[in-house]
Amino acid sequence: MYPVTDTPPAAPVSLVLPTRDWTAACTELTAQTRPSDEFFVVCDAPTDPVVDAADGTSATVVVAGEPDGCSAKCNALAAGLERASHDRLVCTDADFEHGDGWLDAVRRRLARIPDDHVLSTAPTLKSDGLVGKFLEPSSVVGVAKTVRTDSAVWGGTMAFRRDAIDLDAFVADLRRTVGDDALLAARAAGIESSRSLVREMPVAGTLRGTLARRVRWTRMGLYLAPAGIASRALLSLSVVVGTLFAPFVTVPLVTGVAAAAYAAYGVRRWTFLLAVPGYVLSLAFLCYGLARDEFEWTGRRYRWASLYDVTVSDPDAE
Repeated sequence: MYPVTDTPPAAPVSLVLPTRDWTAACTELTAQTRPSDEFFVVCDAPTDPVVDAADGTSATVVVAGEPDGCSAKCNALAAGLERASHDRLVCTDADFEHGDGWLDAVRRRLARIPDDHVLSTAPTLKSDGLVGKFLEPSSVVGVAKTVRTDSAVWGGTMAFRRDAIDLDAFVADLRRTVGDDALLAARAAGIESSRSLVREMPVAGTLRGTLARRVRWTRMGLYLAPAGIASRALLSLSVVVGTLFAPFVTVPLVTGVAAAAYAAYGVRRWTFLLAVPGYVLSLAFLCYGLARDEFEWTGRRYRWASLYDVTVSDPDAE
């Protein structure tokens, strides 16, 4: 739950949510928006299920059209941000639970940060599949580092004032790339990470899905945050080397750090025990991501050859 105040902030926001389906997040956010807010649910086509589901709600459906030279999410965000008219802009995703009071918490935090900064947080992964479970510990440790150092933006929570960035240029660049959150981070004068807004993000955790996600994340880091890629590679390599040459020190140390991060962020899962093999697997996936530039994401195949070189295709048509 979020802290409650007697006089909640009144500044209206424009909320942009890309999705083709009406999810629990859509229902949560329609209950949290105020009459003065704008809530844009952005889909690809007028035949998407969310169009009928949003009828009679506070959400306004925006049809972005099929993506061409960018990801569907970037295309949807661009369309939604073009429709937004308020000074305070909030972008989020439909695949995690926001919780009661999420939007007001974002509103309050946004009111307290510098005008040229971006408000964000980071997600902890919750995987159904075994492969994904191995990567949960490094995810939670990464969240702890990201939030503490204000070093990254997550697409599930992006809030900023209109003048914080060159919005027209950002929208134009969204339509020719894949990484919306990393793109915003690269343009922001500063990032403010909120620990209270950390959310659990469910993922399938299958081998195929994990490989695709890792290719996307690795290419995003390679194009927009190469120092972060190098840091993750060095950390994983250090765990591998330490496990080989000093296992009685490395294994309890790495497992203990993961357990502490889990405790700090309220993650009540046994998967912290997989921290050491998880870092080994993470290094292998990183190498795979560096070697590949194609991946599948929400029913489309993308070839991301460089930051602004994206080819979109239908995997079923190949």
